[in-house]
Amino acid sequence: MVSGDEAIAPSQFVLMLGTSPDAKGGISSVVATLREGGLFDRARVQYVSTHVGTGPVDKVLQFARAVLNTFRALCSGRVALVHAHVSSNASFWRKALLLWMARLFRVPTIFHLHSGAFDEFASKGGWLRRRCIRHTLHRSDIVIVLSNRWRQWVQEFAPRSVVRVVPNSVSVPSVVPPRCSDGGAGGRVLYLGLIGDAKGTFDLLRAWVGFSEQVKGWRLVVGGNGEVERFLAEANELGIGGDVDFLGWVSGADKVRELSTVDIFVLPSYREGMPVSILEAMAYGATVIATPVGGVPDMLKPEVHGLVVQPGDIAGLSQSLARLARSAALRRELAASAREHVITQYATDRIVQQLCDLYRETRNSRRR
Repeated sequence: MVSGDEAIAPSQFVLMLGTSPDAKGGISSVVATLREGGLFDRARVQYVSTHVGTGPVDKVLQFARAVLNTFRALCSGRVALVHAHVSSNASFWRKALLLWMARLFRVPTIFHLHSGAFDEFASKGGWLRRRCIRHTLHRSDIVIVLSNRWRQWVQEFAPRSVVRVVPNSVSVPSVVPPRCSDGGAGGRVLYLGLIGDAKGTFDLLRAWVGFSEQVKGWRLVVGGNGEVERFLAEANELGIGGDVDFLGWVSGADKVRELSTVDIFVLPSYREGMPVSILEAMAYGATVIATPVGGVPDMLKPEVHGLVVQPGDIAGLSQSLARLARSAALRRELAASAREHVITQYATDRIVQQLCDLYRETRNSRRR
């Protein structure tokens, strides 16, 4: 039996599906934060990795293992529900198959949408793709989205879906150190993530040209993977290669160090789900410049929690960088407000409780 306060019966567990914890990307970061926040203990989560970030043979073998492990778990009769973390393209098709398997065993399913380009993935496919996506959303007991913008899209695309908004979470440090440039010295601007046009990283380089003409002594620090060679070549072509420090992929203690010491964090994306990197920057006391895409408007109120520029507005990005670089007081004011906002709305314990409540809701809805 399950008491009213328990999300999962003592003899059961949640089967969670997602990319390998060792993979580089947003879903693995989200899952790691939930694990650290206690969700895996509270809901007795068993995790099945459906994807690895290595070669094609490894990816096929990993998915085959995921199918086998999912089947074994379902055959045990102890799976309370299946919680799938889903992105676009192949990620959707992998999870759609595994969710279909769960429904064959009459196990409740949760479809957790992370992709910032899922609407494009759905709209660019033919009628069969759209029908498969709509069917998968409708048949899921609950669809979790990261923001109100994505809730609206799902409700329009698959109107019979039961949609709940659960934002990404972040572990918030108890204290943050003062920034080195608060006393007037040159500061540092940080970008972390995939390097490519969709993330606006080449817009950032072009904006830096105008910024560096206005403000001297600042460094652009970039960590990530993707179109690295193109990025470094374009920085040199623009004459700003000497201002750029490229770190490669940054994670763990190295990421904490960068977030704890950088003055400004910038993410000039064209598409997003709910970027964990912005939450992390806010939690660690950096001042954020971002674009109002995906779930960002839910996270960041302009002129309160940071500065907002439109995607592709290179002049606006350059001006925002200069405005923050010239005013340590403004940076401190925005950063303090953003950190408080993260503590009250996006702290991991709060989001873990929301997920436990959704597990309970899913269980109870199947009983009725």
